[in-house]
Amino acid sequence: MRQLTKAQEEIMQLIWDIGECTVGNLRDEIENRTGSKPPHSTVSAIVLALDKHGFVTHKTYGRTFVYCAALSREQYGRRSLKDLLQNYFGGSPNRLVAHLAKRENLNIDEVSDLLRKLEEE
Repeated sequence: MRQLTKAQEEIMQLIWDIGECTVGNLRDEIENRTGSKPPHSTVSAIVLALDKHGFVTHKTYGRTFVYCAALSREQYGRRSLKDLLQNYFGGSPNRLVAHLAKRENLNIDEVSDLLRKLEEE
């Protein structure tokens, strides 16, 4: 499965939030959140690409397509994290955690809590 573009990820976030939806529903939600309504053709093209690449599925009711996510936000997040780990940290979880600890100024209690959660899983 490929990585989403920024525009595709924004639409996927909406689909995960809304659930089953049409392009019209997505345009309305974008307008509610940003104050401007994007062209139908723009949103439709993004959703069609998501469908083509297996991120969403659709049902057809006459000329209306109703879309839903083919994978959960958590599934996509896990896959993205795995790719991030491989591509930027040489597959080393230690390097990733060390980077996060340094970058986010995690204190020892936060690191210990993180390690405990990892051991539980």
